[in-house]
Amino acid sequence: MLKLARDAFFHITVKGKLRNTGNPPKGDERFGKAFATGPTLLITSQHVIGDSTEWQPIEASREMPLPIQRAIQPLDRVVELHSGNSDIGLTELSNPVILPSPSINLDAAGISLPNIKLPSFFQLSMCDIVKGKIYSAIMTSSGPPTASNSATMPTIVALKSNGFDPKRFGSLHVFNVVEGWENITPNADGHEGSPILDGDGSVVALISAVVPNPGGGGHLVLATPVQPLIPGAFALLARSPETDATVTGSLKCSLSDTVKRINDQVIAHALWNVVVERDEDGRPSGEIVLRYESVADKPNIKAIKVEYEYFGKQRAESLIRRLQYTDPSINALEIRKEPVTNREFKTSDVVTEGKKLVEEHLKSDNSGGYIDYVELRIYETHLVDKRILKRESVLQFDWLQK
Repeated sequence: MLKLARDAFFHITVKGKLRNTGNPPKGDERFGKAFATGPTLLITSQHVIGDSTEWQPIEASREMPLPIQRAIQPLDRVVELHSGNSDIGLTELSNPVILPSPSINLDAAGISLPNIKLPSFFQLSMCDIVKGKIYSAIMTSSGPPTASNSATMPTIVALKSNGFDPKRFGSLHVFNVVEGWENITPNADGHEGSPILDGDGSVVALISAVVPNPGGGGHLVLATPVQPLIPGAFALLARSPETDATVTGSLKCSLSDTVKRINDQVIAHALWNVVVERDEDGRPSGEIVLRYESVADKPNIKAIKVEYEYFGKQRAESLIRRLQYTDPSINALEIRKEPVTNREFKTSDVVTEGKKLVEEHLKSDNSGGYIDYVELRIYETHLVDKRILKRESVLQFDWLQK
C-alpha cells in the first residue's frame, strides 16, 4: 500500500493573498495532503484549498485580457504539489481548476489536473463506515509535515471508528488512534486531506482535523466521509460497467459497482448441452461437442475442466451404477481453445476411453454388462477476462441411442 501511496499521495501547499488582509503570501500559506482518485483528479480538504470568498482576485493585468479574467475569475492563489514519485513532475499550479464540495458542511474539494495522467490512484468507497471497525490512515511518519517529508515518508496509522458526535464535531466522523501514534506529530497541521482506508485499501474518508481528545488521553482524528458524495462521485457513479477497469474500479459500494457485479455474473452464466456423433448402430463414433448459450455478445469461455463417469451394469442381472474398470478413478480432462471463435468445445477422449477401457473390459468378463449412459460434470470454467468460475454443470448422454 505504501508503494501505491507514493504514486497517488501528495503534499499540498497553497500560497496567496487572503481578502482584506494585505498580508504577504508567506503569511497566508497553508499546507496539507491530497490523494489521487483518478488519472487527472486529486481530492483534498476544502479548508486547505480555500474557496473564492477567502482569496483576493488577481488584479487586472496586461498579461491576461479582461474578457478572459471575467471568464475564469482567477484568484491570487498558487497550489504546489509534491509527490514521493519524482517521475510525476508536479510543481506549481497557478489558478488550478478546483471542484468545490456540493455542501459547505463537507470538508472536501477536488483539484483537476487536465494535463497530467497519474500512473495509479485510490479507489473510493461509498460503503458505510462501521462503528467499532478498524481502518487505516496514511499520515506523515515523523516530525511536522513538510514538502520534503510529507509525501516521501508516509506511515500507516490504525484508527478505530467511534461514529458521529454532532454536538461537538458536527458532520465529521470520529476516529480513535489504536496504534502507531508515536510515528506522527499530533498537534501539527498538515494531516488534513490524508485518506482513511478500509481493509482492501479503498478510501472511506479523508482527514479534516487532528485534535486532543476532549475526554482526556491521546488525540482524535476527525474525518469527512466519502459517502456523502465528495467531488467527482456523481461522474463515477454514472460510468458504464463496460469502461476500462482501471477507471471503473474507482468507486466501491456504489450503483456502478453493483451493476458491474450483476453484469459480470450474468455474462459468466452459461447453459450447457452435449451433442454426440454416432455411427449407424447408434453408438458414439468419435467426438462429443459441449455447447453453451449465454447473454455475452461474443464467445467468452476459453477453457473448461470436465470430469466424466460411465454408468451401466457390470453383469446383466446387476443394478445400474458407476462402472468399475481398469482405471476406477473419475476421469478428468481440460479442453482449451485459442482463439475463442465459437461456443463449442470438442473432445474424443470420452468416447475413446469408453470403448477401449470400459466396453472391452465388460466384454472380456462375459457377464453381459454394458454402458447405459455417461455423466459429464463441468466443474471449472475459464473466461477470456481471466476469471475462473467454480460452478458445476452436470450433463448426461445415452451410450447407445436406438
